[in-house]
Amino acid sequence: MKIITKTKELQNLLDSLASSSVSIGLVLTMGNIHAGHLSLIKEAKNNNDFVITSIFVNPTQFNNDDDYNSYPKTIDQDIAKLKSSSCDLLYLPSIDEIYPEGLVKVKSVLKYRNILCDITRPGHFDGVTTVVNTFFNIIKPKNSYFGEKDYQQIKLIDELVKLKKLNINIVPCTSIRDKNGMSLSSRNSNFTPHQFEIFQNLAKKINLFVNNLKEKNLKLNFKEFKNDLSKIKINKIDYLEIRDENNLEITNDYNKARLFVAVFIGNIRIIDNFKLH
Repeated sequence: MKIITKTKELQNLLDSLASSSVSIGLVLTMGNIHAGHLSLIKEAKNNNDFVITSIFVNPTQFNNDDDYNSYPKTIDQDIAKLKSSSCDLLYLPSIDEIYPEGLVKVKSVLKYRNILCDITRPGHFDGVTTVVNTFFNIIKPKNSYFGEKDYQQIKLIDELVKLKKLNINIVPCTSIRDKNGMSLSSRNSNFTPHQFEIFQNLAKKINLFVNNLKEKNLKLNFKEFKNDLSKIKINKIDYLEIRDENNLEITNDYNKARLFVAVFIGNIRIIDNFKLH
């Protein structure tokens, strides 16, 4: 696996690949590589000649410095995991490489806004779409792979590609879940033992709730469910909502819906979504 830190060097390599019509699959990450990322790389390798993974902790998508500074950074372990995967190249740019004129974020996508994470993390998705657009313009992949844990993010990036008229296929991939049923997340590595215990209890409560919805198609009793969560020390909830998979609008039709969840354990934010069909 080749490691490149400079954009110009990467573009020179990409020019040589383009001349031989090599198809490129791209997996964008912020590092702390886990089985979810590796599954995206495997999927990319199955459908492309050459797979590029990036590691870049993007400062413009964080809502506060504490969250940015505490984001887990495990570059040596990440490189080892990527070398054992199907990844052909790791792009590891500095902030100056991605933001040569200083940090900036542009509000370009207006669809799928003012709901879910966009309400509680103002400006977050502007940072996401700005940096993703930059990576897309540098690498120009044929396909780019994203985990469905960040479902709203996928919808916005898909919209970004349409707005910018980019010839890139966005490939959503099913979340890789822990044995407790929750999607893998880099932030989970920051749990204390006590917080991990709360996380395990949260998983049990959510899985039971989702199974009841699937089996009985019950009318939601969010108040009762939130009360259950407070008993296991989930005291901050950003949202618990059922939304249509296609347009992200609130729905009572579970045949094409997901339960969207965002809660806090201490200062660690957990987001996930669960198919109800």
